Amino acid sequence: MTKYQIATIFIISFGLHANPILDGSAEEILKDTRLSRIPSVILGLEERAIQKMETNDLISAREDLKKAIQLKHAIGMKESEGNASLLLQISKLESKLGNRCEANQYSHLAKRIALRIGVNLGAVALDRAAVPDNRKPDGCVEVSWLKE
Repeated sequence: MTKYQIATIFIISFGLHANPILDGSAEEILKDTRLSRIPSVILGLEERAIQKMETNDLISAREDLKKAIQLKHAIGMKESEGNASLLLQISKLESKLGNRCEANQYSHLAKRIALRIGVNLGAVALDRAAVPDNRKPDGCVEVSWLKE
């Protein structure tokens, strides 16, 4: 291969992983991105979070999932199966990071959404009486960035 071919491959492969839109905060993404493109940005954040989890970059993966959840809330997808799924993902991630309290809160939110909209998210097949609407895990401080 010539130097130009190697450089071209490098530039193309770097371009596939670098997306400056995804690096901004949720507020910046909402401000700088057309509303019709927000779902694809959310998908990009989810995919990038999965890649980061595979490379054990759990803190960065958590930040991407938080942004994806905030964007879903901003475009009115708070009560959706996709949002509940993201909440379960971030719950598992928080558990891996040793943040059991936060993990429990995200899991409870996901379960409540699943019950409200009538979907089964795998292990979330609960009786309606099992998760009261005002329940918070004992001894936990409410997750500050996510309000119900």
